[in-house]
Amino acid sequence: MAEKNLSPRQKMINLMYLVLTALLALNVSAEVLHAFVKIEQSIRKSTKIIETKNSELYSRFAKLYQENPKKVQEWYNKAQGLKHNSDSLFNYIQYLKTKVVRAADGAEGNPAHIKHQDNNNVGGQVMILEKNGVKLKRAIKDYKKFLISIMNPKDRSGELASSLDSTFDVRDVKAEDGSMVPWEYAMFDQLPLIAVVANMSKIQNDIRMTENSFLSYLLEQIGAGEWKFNKLEPIVYAQKGYVLQGEPYEAKIFIAAYDTTQQPIVVLDNGTQLPVKNGKGIYKVQNASVGVHTYSGVIKLKSPATGEYVSYPFKGQFEVAAPSVAISPTKMNVFYIGVDNPVAITASGVPADALVVNIGPIGRIKKVGSGKYMVRVNKMGKTTISVSAKTGGQLRRLGSMQFRCKVVPDPKPQVGNLKPGPVMKADLLIQPFVMAKLENFVFDLKFPVVSFTVSATIGSFTQEEEARGPYITAKQKNLIRQLRPGQKVYFENIKARAPDGSIRELGTISFKIIR
Repeated sequence: MAEKNLSPRQKMINLMYLVLTALLALNVSAEVLHAFVKIEQSIRKSTKIIETKNSELYSRFAKLYQENPKKVQEWYNKAQGLKHNSDSLFNYIQYLKTKVVRAADGAEGNPAHIKHQDNNNVGGQVMILEKNGVKLKRAIKDYKKFLISIMNPKDRSGELASSLDSTFDVRDVKAEDGSMVPWEYAMFDQLPLIAVVANMSKIQNDIRMTENSFLSYLLEQIGAGEWKFNKLEPIVYAQKGYVLQGEPYEAKIFIAAYDTTQQPIVVLDNGTQLPVKNGKGIYKVQNASVGVHTYSGVIKLKSPATGEYVSYPFKGQFEVAAPSVAISPTKMNVFYIGVDNPVAITASGVPADALVVNIGPIGRIKKVGSGKYMVRVNKMGKTTISVSAKTGGQLRRLGSMQFRCKVVPDPKPQVGNLKPGPVMKADLLIQPFVMAKLENFVFDLKFPVVSFTVSATIGSFTQEEEARGPYITAKQKNLIRQLRPGQKVYFENIKARAPDGSIRELGTISFKIIR
């Protein structure tokens, strides 16, 4: 649980963390230190997200306890103990982070803004010589023992308990020469300060993620032995499925739970038993007359406690109307040249496969699903979609709608994630490519960069280096390395390929080196 349900973002952080730790063992360059700062920031951001989810689970626990104290008491108390122990260990690590940073940066040192990132002495001083590493290892072991203690005995050999050994592994580490190195030495000794802080942040992240897994586990224990549902599904229920203009529409939206291993029995008041699929009775009426129709019945479920069927009454209503057509662009009333423009077309009272859809001469339309179509246009102007229905062997016109055809606007070029203007040379050098981004647009379109030029004045001469494709070349980076504070570098003649295949010229981006 704690290990298998990691998000793609968390998996990326873990992988980058391992790669950068290996790089640190080889060479502590400015680029590696800067990358470690980014990873440490990502870990802290991930931790904040998990803390928000945990807060929601604790609120849910409090609400359940308020509604039924007797039923929830045991698991609520364990949840409070989990919060206390998790917060205590988390805050203790935060204290150690501050202590290590202040040993390098002074009394005002802040783990979120480390000045002496490459200091490789304070980690050993605070965590090894002052024995704080041993104390932290003992605290982690105590935390693992507590987590095991709040589980049901039958679950203490399961997957959740087993995951703790890998998540909080504080065993000695085998060195390259075959000797065993204490965990605290491997984590904190002779490492740059930023790596020491990142290691501590990683443990804090593991605490919050484990806390989340155990909170979910404790919630699952409430009501064990009662009704069991293994499938949740959102339901939108409207008492009336058709309204006239000016009338209010009202729907009830909720989550329905059902057991895929035990299907209910659904019976109408007239004695008809409905077919059931995925826990839902299927009520189907063919060729109903125009007007309002009502139906009612009962849903029968077998009680896990008594084995007897319990009945739950239901009722519903629908209205049959004469055919009409609705042509709805899923983005706006504009079609863009060179891209797929989705359109939804429905006709009340007409099956989707009976619709005949056509478009004007400057475009083509293709059906991609029930009531769903994709439009392609090839030049600017206006075009019209017309809809007819083929029923009873005859083709009946239902309606039409006109659309404007426009060119996709130019994207904005950018270098990595940097904004034009003042920039640190180190930040500019680690950017891998130039990209073109279309901001605040209805479609998620890609504009791959096909070429660009980097130019700067070195000495008394302007030098240029051209790149084919989006990636910044080694020659271009070498040109940037020669710049001094106060000098400017230009990314110009940036060209990108639009979705329609045309090449767009996107202008110039300039940066001023500040250090």
